[in-house]
Amino acid sequence: MKKILGVLLGAALVIVLLTPSAQAWRSVRTGQKNFERAWSAFLFKRSDKATEYFGKAADAFGLALAENPPSRTTMFPSNLTMAGISAYYAGRYDQAINALDKAIYKDDTIWEAFLYTALSHARQGDKAKTVEYLERYLKSNPSQPILSNVVQKQLTDLQTDSGPLDGVAPALEEAAFRQFDNNVTFKGRNTSNDAGQCNGTFWWRNSKAPCSQGRIISN
Repeated sequence: MKKILGVLLGAALVIVLLTPSAQAWRSVRTGQKNFERAWSAFLFKRSDKATEYFGKAADAFGLALAENPPSRTTMFPSNLTMAGISAYYAGRYDQAINALDKAIYKDDTIWEAFLYTALSHARQGDKAKTVEYLERYLKSNPSQPILSNVVQKQLTDLQTDSGPLDGVAPALEEAAFRQFDNNVTFKGRNTSNDAGQCNGTFWWRNSKAPCSQGRIISN
């Protein structure tokens, strides 16, 4: 009887210990799936649906990040980047900055992290931070010519007081869309960079959706 009771207590303890981790995993997966839906809608210019799904993704990633401490899966750079992009397009700029700062800490080569942090600061009216992160975006050598040309122009305008801060975000959002759309059209799954393919961790750079067994996951 005592042996059985010990086994039961041990199993209960394992369940208790694993529950927060399982909850964080579910939150991350919910965030990922809603980001996938949002990204597809975004590239198809279905703005209302994109905003709705980005909001759901931001909610889910927010729950995962609220864990103390966040799980290892939550803190993957790609998940943090998705969390930040989702929060940005949901209009939650502080949440976006928080997630993207964590992504940059993990990997300071993620150009989207610098871009969307700059955009978040621009939306908040912080010129100095906008300039700082636009500079860091360019220093990351992102190989995104359409976007980078506009970033350089907006940065120069800010540095020379030739353009208003409130014009930066709309210009860069439009350029980012054109860049992603161009990448999907002309790169897609033909790139030799695994991280840029639809089955890579940063699949959104060149694809409308991630792959599943060599095929695009249906939304």
